[in-house]
Amino acid sequence: MKEEDPLSLERNRADGLMSAGRPAEAVQIYRKLVAGRPDEDSLLLALAWALHDSGETAEAAVCFEQLFRRELSRKLFTGFAYDELVRIYREGKNGEALLSVCERAAAAQPEDIGLLRTLGEACLTAGKADEAVRVFQKLTELEPDAPENWCSFGDGWLAAGEPAQAETAYNKAGEIDRAAETLFFSRLADGLLRAGYPERATAVWERCLAARSDEPFSWMGLGDGLIRLGKPDAAAEAYSRAADLRPLAAGGVWNRLGHCLTKDGLHAHAAAAFAKAIAAEPENPLYSLRLAESYAAQGRDDLAAAALSRAEALKPSPHGR
Repeated sequence: MKEEDPLSLERNRADGLMSAGRPAEAVQIYRKLVAGRPDEDSLLLALAWALHDSGETAEAAVCFEQLFRRELSRKLFTGFAYDELVRIYREGKNGEALLSVCERAAAAQPEDIGLLRTLGEACLTAGKADEAVRVFQKLTELEPDAPENWCSFGDGWLAAGEPAQAETAYNKAGEIDRAAETLFFSRLADGLLRAGYPERATAVWERCLAARSDEPFSWMGLGDGLIRLGKPDAAAEAYSRAADLRPLAAGGVWNRLGHCLTKDGLHAHAAAAFAKAIAAEPENPLYSLRLAESYAAQGRDDLAAAALSRAEALKPSPHGR
């Protein structure tokens, strides 16, 4: 009878520990197995996973890096280690390492749409807007009929401080897919507002509403832009239209307005918004609490105390109401 390979027995034991949820113990066995067979990918991969599941993310990344380099050296790029490294570096907010991995993968597979898109996103995360523009432009050349590529191209231009170019790219996306035009322009308007272009953002929201006036999120977006333009009353009117379109969620609509006004230090206007949220959903203690905070920020302590008392009264008792 042929004797079983001792290494196979050890591998089975380590795999069993992993199945039993004991990765830290499995790590020690996998280390010895990898030392004995350093060129065997499956063992290195098993060690990487055991380290990852043990919370040793940095060391797991080292193992995945070794596997990634092997992937790059082969004609057939499987991308498994690449995927894991992207996930690890994204979760760890390690932009420099993420960019390095994406650059090497894209260099090895320069026509791969998925790799290029991830590279472009990594460039944006790393603050390399000009490089992101170059990558996303290549995407539009490889797949000119894909609206998502034009949206990404627009995001790159926006990061590079070129809002007009961003709008041109998004317009192209809208031309390709008219059915999703409002969705694309909503994304553009959000990006313009975050990038500090409230006038342009407001104009885009108005364009969305011209196409579909029954979209509450477009009215709220318009309101957000008007707040940034110093027009809180007009913003409240826009939010009112959104609340009318979503009567069952009107409290949440007014609460969002109040939160946005609070961020801009417009506490009197915020208090009015929170009061409307309470009128729409009188049993929600959060809105009374937010109203109390707005009154307190204005120095209106008596009204703040009353709103706070109402919020406390609405909170469910630990023993039931």
